Amino acid sequence: MRIVVSILAILFGLLHFIAGLTQFKSQDPAVRGSTVMMACGGIAVACAAISHLGGAHPMGWVDALSAVPGGLLICSAAYLNGKRSGNFHLSHHIIRGGIAVLLVVGFILW
Repeated sequence: MRIVVSILAILFGLLHFIAGLTQFKSQDPAVRGSTVMMACGGIAVACAAISHLGGAHPMGWVDALSAVPGGLLICSAAYLNGKRSGNFHLSHHIIRGGIAVLLVVGFILW
């Protein structure tokens, strides 16, 4: 189960890293700021997942503590992007936050 949780977290992190990179060329500094937040959050989640996959820490809570800031960065950047663009879908943000929470719980349990 450790492998499944880690691979899903790596994919979650890489997806948001790529999403951040696609908007990085924007001329609006506010957009660039939130894309940097999203890219950094994606990197943080992916690094925590790689550490979890490698079994660097015998207790998963250390990796979970590493993934929490990344998940918060991703969710807050997505919230800011949705509010700024006027295209805010609450259900989309709830699902994203739920996935981030489930990944952190998965790190703790497995």
